[in-house]
Amino acid sequence: MSSRGFSSLRFLQHENPLGLPRSGAPPELPRRMRGLPEKRNIRNVRKVIAVSSAKGGVGKSTIAVNLALAFGRQGHRAGILDTDIFGPSIPTLLNLSGEPRLSDNNQLIPLTNYGVKAMSMGFLVDEQAPVVWRGLMVMKALQQLLHEVDWGGLDVLVLDLPPGTGDTQLTITQQIKLDGKYLHMYALPRTS
Repeated sequence: MSSRGFSSLRFLQHENPLGLPRSGAPPELPRRMRGLPEKRNIRNVRKVIAVSSAKGGVGKSTIAVNLALAFGRQGHRAGILDTDIFGPSIPTLLNLSGEPRLSDNNQLIPLTNYGVKAMSMGFLVDEQAPVVWRGLMVMKALQQLLHEVDWGGLDVLVLDLPPGTGDTQLTITQQIKLDGKYLHMYALPRTS
């Protein structure tokens, strides 16, 4: 499989916030649906586990990375997807940098370290550049990260969700078939 360079410095649009070239785009969800959307699998991924927390700064991303690394050490083909559009931390935790390449079918090819494939907004935007996006662009970028990455066949994909209970968490739990969920709780010690 050959791969081409990818540049995130393209003109951004609501329909394609990551600026991926178009060919054989994934099926679009109908605009007017009644009820919740039908849950979908992530292509070429057998099991999906989501790691979430209602609060930031409690070690959720560290737990997600350690889960992916543990699966990898047990001989599973493992990956991690950083779904935090505004504060990606997976590149730092996995000591990864650079832009992903594009496959022949214009899908992002994840970067790899420690035997774990990883994809994050942190690979697609400059570390110092702010991401000032609102609802529609964030949700489209999330859809592209979920469905336009060539994972190359994984046994397990760990989703590192952003802190809170907002649109990203709702979109993932309503649209993706999850095989496991881990909610990281943290209680402050009592002081008297």
